[in-house]
Amino acid sequence: MKRGFTMVELVLVIAMIGIQALVLGPPIMNAVKEYSLVWSRRQTLAEARSAMDRMVKEIRLIPSAAAIVNISGPAQFTFQYPLGTTITYGLSGTDLQRNGILLAPNVGLLEFKYYNSAGTETSTASNVRTIQIRLTMNAPSAQGTLPLTTTVFLRNMGNNYGNFTSP
Repeated sequence: MKRGFTMVELVLVIAMIGIQALVLGPPIMNAVKEYSLVWSRRQTLAEARSAMDRMVKEIRLIPSAAAIVNISGPAQFTFQYPLGTTITYGLSGTDLQRNGILLAPNVGLLEFKYYNSAGTETSTASNVRTIQIRLTMNAPSAQGTLPLTTTVFLRNMGNNYGNFTSP
């Protein structure tokens, strides 16, 4: 009695494996691409949230209107931190930087808007009571953008929020 496979059996098995690969290959490749997209966007969102949280935390603690040093440009903001340290947030190319140190890469937009106690835009530092921050991150490999926007109420400015109108 001979043991083993015949040539016909081997050819049929190889043909069946080929058919399965043709049927299952495209859905598996799409799943891998989707996973890569989701992972990339999730990583970009984590970087954006981390940068936004840091800016919000520090901006909230501005000790007085006199500590706001520069509101002249929409893409850069400079202020004095409570311990006297000057902090500048701004873009260098596509990098969001805090005092020249990388905070987040792949930034498409950084914009600061300044509002007075009535909720209208102002360009006078002593009138600033809230700051709106818009941050748009570019996901790697042209996989879209992720916009984040928040409004920061400055804690130490004697704000009366009862009459405030959100921008």
